[in-house]
This record gives sequence, C-alpha cells and structure tokens, in this order.
Amino acid sequence: MARAHDAQAALLALARHADIILDAHLNNGNRMRETSENRTILETLEHHRLVWRYRDDDDPDPNLNKELIHLLVHITGAQRRRWASEQIQDLWAALEELFNDYREAKRLGAFADKDRLESSIKEHLNIIIEDIRSATEAYVGYLNSGFSYVTDLELRMRENTRAIDKAGKLNTLFDSFNIRELAEQAGNDPFLRRLLLKHLPASLEEGRKNLSYALNQLRLMLVRMREDQRLSKLVGGFEVHFANQPGYIPSIADLNLDHCPARVNITSVFHVDSQPDIYDSADEDALIEMAMTARTVHDPEPTAKETNRAEAITNDRDTQTEIDEDDPLDLLAERVVQHVVHGYVGDSELHALEVLAASNLSSEGAVWLSALEGELNALAPEHRDCVDVVYWTSPHTTYPDNLSIYNMTLRQSDVGSRI
Repeated sequence: MARAHDAQAALLALARHADIILDAHLNNGNRMRETSENRTILETLEHHRLVWRYRDDDDPDPNLNKELIHLLVHITGAQRRRWASEQIQDLWAALEELFNDYREAKRLGAFADKDRLESSIKEHLNIIIEDIRSATEAYVGYLNSGFSYVTDLELRMRENTRAIDKAGKLNTLFDSFNIRELAEQAGNDPFLRRLLLKHLPASLEEGRKNLSYALNQLRLMLVRMREDQRLSKLVGGFEVHFANQPGYIPSIADLNLDHCPARVNITSVFHVDSQPDIYDSADEDALIEMAMTARTVHDPEPTAKETNRAEAITNDRDTQTEIDEDDPLDLLAERVVQHVVHGYVGDSELHALEVLAASNLSSEGAVWLSALEGELNALAPEHRDCVDVVYWTSPHTTYPDNLSIYNMTLRQSDVGSRI
C-alpha cells in the first residue's frame, strides 16, 4: 500500500505542476529554473525523485529525471516533430561543449565529473537520435494523409512545397554530420568512438533513407496535384464557356487547324461508323439513292448440307487421299496451355517466345502470341481461372498511350497469389 500511495502522490505532483514541467522539457532543455517561486515545486519533485541536480554552485538548475524525459518525449511526439531539425542543431552544439568538458575532466583525473559527463553525453546523444527519428516520421505522416486535411488544391500544393523545403533543410542537416569530423571528435577514447562512430552514424543512415523516400514521394505527389490543377482549370474553362454562351454546341467546323501541331496531322483517317436518321428526309433520300445503285447479288443454287465433317479430301484423278493436317503452331499452343492447366509447373513460369524458340518452328512472334491467346480464350471458365497471364508491353514511339504486346508469361494462378 505504501508503494501505491507514493506512486499516486507522484502522479498527482505531475498533474499539479504539468505546465512548469512541460515548459522545462520543451523550452529549457529539460532543466527547471531555480527561483523562489519554484522552490516548493522543486522540493516536491525532488521528494518523488522526478528531478535531480548537480551539487555545484556553477550549475544550480535541477534536471528532469531520465525516465520522466522519456515519458515526455513519448507524449509530446507531435510537438517535437515540428521543431526537431532546430532542436538537433542546438543539441549538437551543446554536445560539442560536453565533449570538451569530458576531455578536460579526463585529463585532470576528475573521475566523478567524468562519470557525470558520460551520463550527460549519452542523454544528449539519445535525444538527438530520437529527434532524428521523429523528424523523419513527420514526413511519413504527410504521405499517409496526402495533405487531405487541406481542402483547397492551391493551399494543398503550398503545404506540399513547404514540406519539401523542410525536408531539404533536414537533409542538409544530416549531411553536416561528417564521419571524418565525428572521428576527430571521438579521438582515441573508446567511449566517444562507440557513440560517435557506431550509434550516431547508424541512426543518421536510417533517417537519410527514410527522408530520401519521403522526398521522392512528396515530389510525385506535387506533380499529381499540378496535373489535377491543370485538368480542373480545363474543365472549369469549358464550364464557364458553356455558361456564358447558352445553346452552344461544339462542332468540328470550329476547329482552327492553323495552330494544330504537325505531329497530330500525321495520323491516318479514322473509320467512322454512321447510322441514318429515319426521321430526316435528307437521310431518307440518300438511302433511296444508295439502294438503287447497290449491286444485285444472285443467290447460288442451294446445295445439300453435309451430314458429317469431311476428314479427308479425295482427288478422283489420281485416286490419292490427302490428309488435312492441323497447324503445328496451333498444336504447340494447345500443348503449352494444357501443360499449364493440368501439368505441374510449380513456382516456375513459361515465356512464350522462349517456348517458340525451343520448338524450332519458324513463325513470327505476333502469330505465335495470337495462337496462344486463342487457345486461352477457348478454355472453359474453370480452366481459364487456373492460368495467370502477364503481358509484356512497350509503348508506341509516336503514341505512347498505345501499347504493343511483344511477349507473354504463363504460370499457374496459385503461384501468382503466393508471389
């Protein structure tokens, strides 16, 4: 019960003095100012071991306990991410001063001060590493939200641009940690070398990778926003034009080809299927004229229907029978498809052009791919679901929206689901 009572009293003290503790954590480097107004508060926090101080006249301000700092770091993560880059720079400057004091204490043989400075260096370095992680996690939040909390597209683009600028500054800050300078700071001291040449570079590398990925995704997001803005302005222009001109109907006759790009004019004529309007007299007259000039086709005499499919063609002159053999390319396509459906392919896959090359059949790739596609379309639905097809495509050199299929990959569908 005594332990529970002490814990409750400590939590009450944290709740009662939350403002001054948060101010020390966020604005004063986890140090509480020693003033006459704070004396009672400091005594209460010292009683619960939530703060500690150096017994030195030059450093009267007490420090927050390490465990309390970890709790505050966790609950103020969103706030710390907003100013993490500036905090890293300030902490590094303070850490360099601690390095100098540590070397001096080591030279003078002040082992008590040396132990105290080692603890402070570890604490500052851990905070720097945590701030690096927090700073990069902020950009992951941008990617997850997509700036959806900003409704206006223009303002969303500005927010995206500001995030890219901040990420660039943070990347510059990461680059300022030079390995050679860190090695010079560490010298031959095992304690500093372990911190500066092992733990800090690993955290910097992880943060740099996450930041590079976030920067790339933010730039792609900005490009998509600009494209959406362009399309929105285009649609808005049409809307305004139709609103200002009631009854306007767009026509091909309004197109001014003097400003048409030359590349657009190299396309062939498109075939347009048209249907007559039976309620229009002009269309009716045109149909009558077409019907009068149409060529008359005489139906041949009806022939008796074949009852059975002819399996052979008989030449009466030579009294020889010629067998109508199947196309070897179609046979190969059938065997390949049946092997994928009913055979054991496992984790492997079949490439259409490689199969054609191994068969020693002389055929064009397009004909072979067409035969394979025909066999796949002829399968029953339950068998077709067993085949997973991947088409290898390449964009047209002139019209990149048109894709050409130059190869196919066939594998069993359960393999595709595992991949």
